[in-house]
Amino acid sequence: MAVGFIPVFLGLVGARLIPELAEPEQLLAQLAQQYLPTFLYIAFAGALVSAVLSTVDSALLAAAALTSHNLIVPLMPRLSETAKVRVARIGVFVFGAVAYALALHAEGVYALVEQASAFGSAGVFTVAMFALFTDVGDARAALATLLAGLATWIVGAYLLEWPLPYLTSLAVSLAVYLGCAWSLPPLRPRAAARNL
Repeated sequence: MAVGFIPVFLGLVGARLIPELAEPEQLLAQLAQQYLPTFLYIAFAGALVSAVLSTVDSALLAAAALTSHNLIVPLMPRLSETAKVRVARIGVFVFGAVAYALALHAEGVYALVEQASAFGSAGVFTVAMFALFTDVGDARAALATLLAGLATWIVGAYLLEWPLPYLTSLAVSLAVYLGCAWSLPPLRPRAAARNL
């Protein structure tokens, strides 16, 4: 908790220390530049860039691994190990290109973080909560919820420009999950085993 409060404290205090900052996203770097000796500022800037690049690298690898392992391999179960590695590498390249395109058209780092946090997470949150704490619903309700949450957020954030697209997608995800769970007939034991 103490370490987690450090950036919050710096963000709250930084607005008073540097009140007329043109780029609010540069607050941490400006604080370091003004209050640290040159050597420590260089070390801090290098650590900050390293942390950002490490996070981006992890996100690209995770996206490629999840896509290849959870989507491509089940659709093509006879892939060799070499082909699986090749698919994962292609996934890293594709997601890297998508990330580059998003970064070119983003308004800033805050907007990118907001988009990354909201993208599809309403459906994921709803499915995870029901899966962890109840026995309501099945794989069909989960899939419908993931797709509905993602589609609602994309439509609300980009096409209709709703003021609260994430909360709307969360409400839609909850409604879709409960609607599917209560309206769809239960899976037969053999079909249920196949979905696990």
